[in-house]
Formats: sequence, C-alpha cells, structure tokens
Amino acid sequence: MNLYPNIISRDGNTYEILRAINKSSFTNKDGSINKQVLGLYVAEVKSDRVLEVKGKFLICKEIEDAQTET
Repeated sequence: MNLYPNIISRDGNTYEILRAINKSSFTNKDGSINKQVLGLYVAEVKSDRVLEVKGKFLICKEIEDAQTET
C-alpha cells in the first residue's frame, strides 16, 4: 500500500500525479499516439511529465527538492 497514492518515483525523480488517463484517449486509428494532442493536454493541466503505467498515461508534475536557507 502506498501512503501517498498521488506520488510516484521514476529515475530518481519524484512526481505528483495530476491525472491518470487511458492511453486509448490519445491513440490514432493506426494505433500510434497522437503526441500533439497529448502535448496540448499536458500544457492545459500545467504538468511537465507523462509516464506510461499499465495502459494509462500519468500526467505528472515534478516535485522539486526543498530548498533551505542558511
């Protein structure tokens, strides 16, 4: 069980999952991904990363490391 269900880590980075959408929502008739439409959606929700997990696109925003003042 994940204590923070809207958080995912990949390649040493941590992301907040803003949306999870079926991959088929962005699939063309020939089976390819319509990257232009996907990119417009990513920009609309102000995210900066798309991860593919179990047939879904996770629209995510990277969680920056905390900065402390000394």
